[in-house]
Amino acid sequence: MEQGLNMTINELPSKTWNWLHMNDTQLENIQIPEEKPLTDEQWKTDTEAWKTFQEITSGMGKDMDTLIKRSGAATHVYKAPTGEKTKEPVKLTFDYKEGACEVSALGIRAEEDSEVTVIMDYTSDKSASGQAAVQTKIVAEKNAKVRLVQIDRLGNKFTLLNDIGALCKDGADVEVLQLVLGGENTYLGCKATLLGKGSNLSAETGYLVENDGVLDMNYVAEHQGKKTTSDMRAAGVLRDQAKKLYRGTIDFKKGAKGAVGNEKEDVLLLDEEVVNRTIPLILCAEEDVEGNHGATIGKLDDELLFYLESRGLTKEEVYEMMAQARIDEISRKIPDLETRKKIFEFQGRTFEAEEQV
Repeated sequence: MEQGLNMTINELPSKTWNWLHMNDTQLENIQIPEEKPLTDEQWKTDTEAWKTFQEITSGMGKDMDTLIKRSGAATHVYKAPTGEKTKEPVKLTFDYKEGACEVSALGIRAEEDSEVTVIMDYTSDKSASGQAAVQTKIVAEKNAKVRLVQIDRLGNKFTLLNDIGALCKDGADVEVLQLVLGGENTYLGCKATLLGKGSNLSAETGYLVENDGVLDMNYVAEHQGKKTTSDMRAAGVLRDQAKKLYRGTIDFKKGAKGAVGNEKEDVLLLDEEVVNRTIPLILCAEEDVEGNHGATIGKLDDELLFYLESRGLTKEEVYEMMAQARIDEISRKIPDLETRKKIFEFQGRTFEAEEQV
């Protein structure tokens, strides 16, 4: 294994005050991982096709590209043919063993008028340690629709670097659903370049960070085309001594007339020692645009807590119920019962019949 790599990831497109320590994240001595092989025949090793994907910028940035390149990992590409609307989701399970240090590079190409759902499940034993790096790049051609679902069910000593870059052409729609339920240090990057007229990004993230876990996120919607839209939402829970940093940027480029971007975060803080940081940005080089951002951060309302306790729930049960509600809001949107069942099982809950609606 090569000498570790020092990385700068999740950089803000426009810098803020350095003393806030939110402009980027510095990682030291990240081990150059080995490739995690894919055996699914739907994903083809395609070096030539990957050259197109390399031009797409991602949420984590150039150092993540460098990590992928230095690992020597082969790139696996899934293609949705023109006009084909895949009924069943394409599912990938990344089952990491104790001490794993692995990387995967994937490309999703949705041709014109195609639709595809890809579900990526990162899992290991609950006590496992290791390092996983996954980069996924997407090309959505005219009127194509791509839904990418990613579930983090890693062990409590695992580090995950999960990176997404998407290019959307005329009328294309990319939807990203992410759930962070495990791991010790989790880094998420997601950037969509809305190049074509009427293209759209929808990104929803649900998370539960506990113990001394770290969650570091960077989401960017770059509006280049006319009448493009973006909607980025994050909802989660911090408990114990957990730390979280959310960066959300709506970037309206010159010429993006009629574009609309929205971002919102909802954070529930369960303990006094958690550290929550949020930085929403709206960058504007075009006048005829609309950008909105908002955040709800805090503890449960005292009146709501009193009401629920008066109905026989303990304070701990109330907090647990509210925490699960944020996770369930995202999991209900996953179009696969098996995946949703795994989410419940990971949390030690029973997958009831009514949850299968």
